[in-house]
Amino acid sequence: MTKRVLTITMNPSVDIGTEAEKVITDQKTRCAAPTIDPGGGGINVARVLTRLGIHSDALFISGGYTGNLLKQMMAEEEIKSIPIESLDVTRQNIAIIDNSIGKQYRFVLPGLVTDPTTWQSVLTRIEQTIANYDFVVASGSLPKGVPSDFYSKVSLITQKAEKQFVLDTSGEALFEGIKNGAAYIKPNQEEFAEMKKIFGADSDEALCTMLFDRGIKHIVHTLGKEKTLLITADGTEEFIPPSIKVRSTIGAGDSFIGGLVAGLMQGLDQTQAVGYGISAAASTLQSEGTDLCDADEVVKIFEENFR
Repeated sequence: MTKRVLTITMNPSVDIGTEAEKVITDQKTRCAAPTIDPGGGGINVARVLTRLGIHSDALFISGGYTGNLLKQMMAEEEIKSIPIESLDVTRQNIAIIDNSIGKQYRFVLPGLVTDPTTWQSVLTRIEQTIANYDFVVASGSLPKGVPSDFYSKVSLITQKAEKQFVLDTSGEALFEGIKNGAAYIKPNQEEFAEMKKIFGADSDEALCTMLFDRGIKHIVHTLGKEKTLLITADGTEEFIPPSIKVRSTIGAGDSFIGGLVAGLMQGLDQTQAVGYGISAAASTLQSEGTDLCDADEVVKIFEENFR
């Protein structure tokens, strides 16, 4: 049976990317023709997995005209969608590159779920279909109206089914979401520091011990372009990302998760899989606007730096 991944996106988006010679205030800023892509953590992970040759199904909340556009774009990329219909319109995000300073502005709008049966339906669908998957990846923020412990509920379902659960989120959704464990989590420097405060840990080692006690198996601690750490109960491995020219940071974290899971699905050990994730993120960082990684480039970066 073909191995498969289920990605979960509770706060999807339609992502618009463009550029301008200069972003100015109180006047019209003339922009280039936009690119429009499906967005949101789990959706981006599914898109990366598909590019890397891994069968992935994308479960997400969809509402209104933007929800219909999102489903259409996913179909165009030949990704199987499992939409949960919502009364609330799917949000939009916009990113604008200011060519005069070579910087990017990112405007991220909030999501909303007003009917609790919507998020409850997501859990029901996971329970109904989880037997078909090897990995369940929950990625991205939770919209207003979804309880902060939603991801911990997903964790319980995956544990019962004996599947691998990967969680990539932030803030309260992360702190509540790890209560029932996960195979992998990916806190960045800010999230790691915040968890130390919340758990009252006086050192990095103390926090990791607390996380392991909660059922976390692997902690991938990302520190931007400086390094990435893979922390397990057996020790810590350090990875130095390749030196690249960054064009856009959109989707880099999701690409890391997609690359990591793709590597594991392809039979790489955990060390090489992290390297594969870093390679996918590096490829995305070199892409324009809201675009994601290129499969051939991912393999090239991986072979040159982590094989």
